[in-house]
Amino acid sequence: MVTKDFKKSAAYGVHIFTALGAGLGLWALILTFNGSFQKALWVLALSTVIDSVDGTLARKLNIEVLAHKIDGVLLDNIVDYLTWTIAPLFWGYMTVGIPIWVVLVCAVASVLGFSNTQAKTEDHFFKGFPSYWNFVVLYLYLLNISVLFSSIILLVFAAATFIPIKYIYPSRTVFLRPLTLVLGAVFTVQIILLLIQFNQAPDILLYSSLVFPVYYFLLSFYLNLRNIED
Repeated sequence: MVTKDFKKSAAYGVHIFTALGAGLGLWALILTFNGSFQKALWVLALSTVIDSVDGTLARKLNIEVLAHKIDGVLLDNIVDYLTWTIAPLFWGYMTVGIPIWVVLVCAVASVLGFSNTQAKTEDHFFKGFPSYWNFVVLYLYLLNISVLFSSIILLVFAAATFIPIKYIYPSRTVFLRPLTLVLGAVFTVQIILLLIQFNQAPDILLYSSLVFPVYYFLLSFYLNLRNIED
């Protein structure tokens, strides 16, 4: 029989598991500063794995009750801000040559987004661009997009943080969830291959990997339009 103390320890263990992401974010920053750009991406990928499963673990172990002394939502937002915003934006600054002021604008926009109490809706959507800077800077680099155009793209996404468009939460948005999860799984494999091959990635892999991001935005916009019509 599982004891109450064991459940409580397991619940706090989930908090520690989430907190590991902060260490990985700092590690990614150090690797980027030292010019180990590919390794930095692998570390951020590992932090993404943690981020993708810690929420499910938290719900299953009922950490809001058993480990209530730590604010899980606040912890998650702090770690996510480091691993999804600060570390990737610094990576983009170092690799793509994005102007510092553009990076600062994106960082400010994101911290306001993470602080928004309505950033996650009750029907399991993100409201406003959900700071997927990891993927944005990766593609800016791999597609060899100019500094000017890269800056414009980043500023558009920064502005999108404040526009109340709902973006799907891949693991929780009900509409077409099986298809989203399948495409997301394929995308995950493609990202791993891109990280392995990095600068030598074939064009077919690079461009085919854009299918899921395009699907993600198109489905999000479709659901927003459908809600307006309803």
